Amino acid sequence: MDSSFFEQTLWELRVANYLWFGGIVLFTFLLRRPMSKFIANSTCHIATKYSDEKHGPLFRDLIRKPMELLLQAILYFIAINHLSALLDRIVIFHRVRDGKSAIDIRLGSVVDHLFLMLMIITGTLVISRIIDFIYRVNSDRARIEHNISRQQLLPLVKDVVKMLVWLTSIFWILGAVFQVNIPALIAGLGIGGIAIALAAKESVENLFAAFTILSDKPFQVNDTVKLGSIEGKVERIGFRATRLRASNGSAVIIPNKKLIGENLENLTDRDTTGVKMVINLKYGIPHEDLEKMIAELKAMIKATLHTVEPVDITIEGFGENVFQLQIAYHVPHPVAKETSQIEIKQQVNLKAYSIVTKYSKDQHVEVESKTDTAIEEPEEEQNEEDKKKDGII
Repeated sequence: MDSSFFEQTLWELRVANYLWFGGIVLFTFLLRRPMSKFIANSTCHIATKYSDEKHGPLFRDLIRKPMELLLQAILYFIAINHLSALLDRIVIFHRVRDGKSAIDIRLGSVVDHLFLMLMIITGTLVISRIIDFIYRVNSDRARIEHNISRQQLLPLVKDVVKMLVWLTSIFWILGAVFQVNIPALIAGLGIGGIAIALAAKESVENLFAAFTILSDKPFQVNDTVKLGSIEGKVERIGFRATRLRASNGSAVIIPNKKLIGENLENLTDRDTTGVKMVINLKYGIPHEDLEKMIAELKAMIKATLHTVEPVDITIEGFGENVFQLQIAYHVPHPVAKETSQIEIKQQVNLKAYSIVTKYSKDQHVEVESKTDTAIEEPEEEQNEEDKKKDGII
């Protein structure tokens, strides 16, 4: 084919430029996925040198889609650049002020800025996925090494780094694409920082509370904690809140400020768990039989496997028809693998029932046994609740 054909002009642009544009667009459309897959596989081999082999496929899956988008943005920009001479002659906005041309916005400039913004966004997305990969690798290592402190610190560090990366990307777009004066913008943000801080007061307090939790370590990930009536296992410590998993499977989100501002019980950081049992006894049982019953119950609990002293048995309250005998003992935490807390409590309850029923033959005893929660309540509150049940108060 004669080379003069490629030098011919159409709308004041060479035919060769149109062919280059069409060829690159077609090449990108047909080979974008194979090329992105090739790049992802190549970087996968590099990633395995710095981590375990199992992390290679993870890196490939994380990076392939954003890499495909970045590759498309670059190649389409190269293709459209061959039409720049034509696009620069197309004016899409024109303003005349005082008889003089004030503003001319040309299609070529708009396209250039649009593709620059797309490349910044997709490039930032690639970096964000790399940060996710680094987090996963270090998180797996911390889990293998049983490094709890590192496990709970890594999610917060990952979020901070990703936030800084995206913030940098936003400022870059504002400066390079929209021609914003970044130093003036930062100065303006500094002046308005007080207003922003006041508006985001709760968020800032929760953020500092998160760092307080990570530094003082009142609890760690996988610890079981109790805050008021809320009890659950710590799953994640975030910027604003900490996520707990309750015993019924529901997720509980608690602001970090509340965790450090109220009395928190770390149920994991303990040696024993307190257990209470209340028995209602009819009036009329002889004093000697009552003492024998208490002594026998105390001896039985001490002799039961996996129970821990002290064992306390007291007459707790007096009702209209019955008085209450409260039994308090402890079980180790954590319990032995061959048993469970429920099994220990059941064993003690059955033995207590057997002992109490011996003294019920003369109709002096009415058994109404119940087991309290695993965590002991304050004695004053428990006394008031028991008295209300019996009609004393």
